[in-house]
Amino acid sequence: ISRSGDKCVIAFIDQWYLKYGTPSWRDPVLEHVREKGGDKETFSAYGVRIEYENTLNWLGNWACSRSFGLGTRVPWDEQFVVESLSDSTIYMAYYTVSHLLQGEGNVDGNSTGPLGISAAQMNDAVWEYIFKKGPYPEDCGIDEAKLKQCRAEFEFWYPMDLRVSGKDLIPNHLTMSLYNHAAVWKDDPSMWPRSFYCNGHVMVDAEKMSKSKGNFITLPGAIGEWGADATRFTCADA
Repeated sequence: ISRSGDKCVIAFIDQWYLKYGTPSWRDPVLEHVREKGGDKETFSAYGVRIEYENTLNWLGNWACSRSFGLGTRVPWDEQFVVESLSDSTIYMAYYTVSHLLQGEGNVDGNSTGPLGISAAQMNDAVWEYIFKKGPYPEDCGIDEAKLKQCRAEFEFWYPMDLRVSGKDLIPNHLTMSLYNHAAVWKDDPSMWPRSFYCNGHVMVDAEKMSKSKGNFITLPGAIGEWGADATRFTCADA
């Protein structure tokens, strides 16, 4: 039974797994998150470090594919989509260059940003150039000066100094983010996240505040009810 009260019928289908428990992948991430002290610290966890270590020691084979929904196609088996927890763990790297690639307010790739680069031109070789100091792809159709600008933006903002999220995502999404950074920048741990700050649930009338409960006020809702100035004062006071 789902949170909404609907019956869920479980289908037995083929499945792909990410082998997060593989020692050669897991152990460098464990080393990254373990407390070192002094100037040798590589990762700040703000009081929940043991939860990352426990997750890394527990997380083994993770079912990573589904048959429908939004997401990236599994490259070697395109009838499946990579499920969202596994798929969305290094999108922060994209934020560093999104303002150069996307038209203002555009999220579907139909209009180009200030550099005039189309979504179709952003192939693997181009991303390798931007994110991993790869060679300039001669056949990409993009002037190298534009790609240098993207690379400079990425290298200015990365690695991320701080990611703020929820404690409930430590056993999956956040640990997977560490894993995927370790996979993409395997030989450069300096590009891995430097800290995660995790919030617990905010309680409202003895219940957690969440989308599923509906016990919260949106920003537009607060402005509509009390006005922008009152909302600003409340946020500032909090």
